[in-house]
Amino acid sequence: MRSILHSLRATLVAVVLTGLFVGCNKDTVEDNATPKSASDIIQEDAQFTLLRAAVLRANFGDALKGANLTIFAPNDEAFRTAGYADIAAVNAVPVATLTNILKYHVFNGLIKSDSPQLTTNTPVQPVGGGLAYITKVGSGSAAGVSINGARVVKADQEVSNGLVHTIDRLLSPPATSILGVLQADPTNFSLVVAAINRVPALALQLSTTATGQAATIFVPDNAAFAAAGSPLTSLAAISGATQATLSALLGYHAVQGLIFSNQLTAGQLATLNPTGAKLTVAVAGGVPTIKGNQNTTAATVKRADILTNNGVIHVVSQVLRP
Repeated sequence: MRSILHSLRATLVAVVLTGLFVGCNKDTVEDNATPKSASDIIQEDAQFTLLRAAVLRANFGDALKGANLTIFAPNDEAFRTAGYADIAAVNAVPVATLTNILKYHVFNGLIKSDSPQLTTNTPVQPVGGGLAYITKVGSGSAAGVSINGARVVKADQEVSNGLVHTIDRLLSPPATSILGVLQADPTNFSLVVAAINRVPALALQLSTTATGQAATIFVPDNAAFAAAGSPLTSLAAISGATQATLSALLGYHAVQGLIFSNQLTAGQLATLNPTGAKLTVAVAGGVPTIKGNQNTTAATVKRADILTNNGVIHVVSQVLRP
């Protein structure tokens, strides 16, 4: 009997020790597991199918494996909102263009959403150069972060080589000035460009890249100008308008400094109109509208947050009347 008990005791000890060693070995394996990189997250997450396609086409995967990076990763909805409906649409973009876009979403160093250095329009430099602007909004449970007006929908995802923030809009690197952007799209903006060029001082401000000249401009497209009536309905009508009339009207569409759409709050907004006339901003469901003093209805923002190297453009549905 003593022999049997001794044998059972030895067996139990062996089992316990074996279990401990197996547990230790399992823990060791888990401890030594390599954390996922930013590249891994983008490759594996179902919300990044279009970003994956862009990374693949631009051969940008290795750039996402660098050390100490912060990446603002646009989800699929961000790409669709920007006009890239599917992978085929992404693959139709020139490689150089995609590379520039991707570089604009990547930053050296860690940019945490709770960083005390982040305030309103804190300038940061992407790896591809230029500037982007990060804003911390709200406080407590309502706190959030945006970049160039794009909302961070999932912040501070820690990866082996830095941080990933998921954003709801695709960012576009600013390549030219406010006037340059408008001149590049005559189909939509030939009338406002003609009006701006009739006011040399404003044309100079909207074409300069001096930091102190940064402005936010609410731009009516050609359809809005055509609907506004004389003296704005045609190039000939604009040519016949007085410079003073155009200066007052266009100044009423411009605001000093950078104001992204998510920074528009209900109330009065000072403009560059010579008389000091103000715009009225209303916000419903997070969507801003802009009303001029002589407008019967508010203008909607048809396209927001077009960042240039000297300001921000918001395309609006009406000419605003002081």
